[in-house]
Amino acid sequence: MHFPQEAVKKIAAADAQYDHEALAPVWRKLYDPKTWDAAVKELQGIFAEDEDGMKMLTCMLHCCLYTRELYEERGIPEDIFLATMSFLIRFLERQKEIAGEYAFVWAWWFPRQLALREFHIGELEYEMTEEGGVPCLSVHIPAGVSLTKEKLGATHRAWKAFAAKFFPAYENAEVYCDSWMLSPALRELLPANSNILYFQSCFEILHSDDNDAVLDWVFPGEKPPYEQLSERTSLQRAMKRYLVNGGRVGWTKGRLRSFG
Repeated sequence: MHFPQEAVKKIAAADAQYDHEALAPVWRKLYDPKTWDAAVKELQGIFAEDEDGMKMLTCMLHCCLYTRELYEERGIPEDIFLATMSFLIRFLERQKEIAGEYAFVWAWWFPRQLALREFHIGELEYEMTEEGGVPCLSVHIPAGVSLTKEKLGATHRAWKAFAAKFFPAYENAEVYCDSWMLSPALRELLPANSNILYFQSCFEILHSDDNDAVLDWVFPGEKPPYEQLSERTSLQRAMKRYLVNGGRVGWTKGRLRSFG
């Protein structure tokens, strides 16, 4: 796991003025879903002048060392730790692409990885959560992964083996996905052999809305008017035409039937 050198310099500068132990009463709250939102807000208040989020990132990188100890205590393999924590690099690079500089703006999400609630297994990220007190899973799709039938099948089998060993309450839990990739509109935009459509077909659609959140993922950093959206990829071109002509892609939630 290699951080971009430009980001490393920023982190080193923040670390030179950072005292992790002094903030232990706050950052330890990041390890409980009931308190992690409040802890992030409290840390943001402490760091105050932190426009690029590097003070927060420095704190969370120190927290990663504690998380690694928790992995070791449970016997969870290091390759899963590294894959899960690669979230940080992916989203630093994403912010560089969007805004032209490295910044950390995902502190609100990262406690899931720190607290051993989300793991990158195979092609997907599995988040352990609950609905009505019943264990369930939310899957997230990292950029650049393969969504073929073979890869998704292997991924889910790997998850079930992982859960059976380390988190048995989640081995057979219901799996949900909340994503633009499940939008029924994509059937009009993508070829029949699209891997995204295969992924979508694995889910029972529960509900959809018509917000514009899809733009953050297909057109990073861009906003309406739709006529000015980029056309660098075939998906962008097709989606832009669809939006300009009054179509809506929105966000959709589904429940997994089966991968394969």
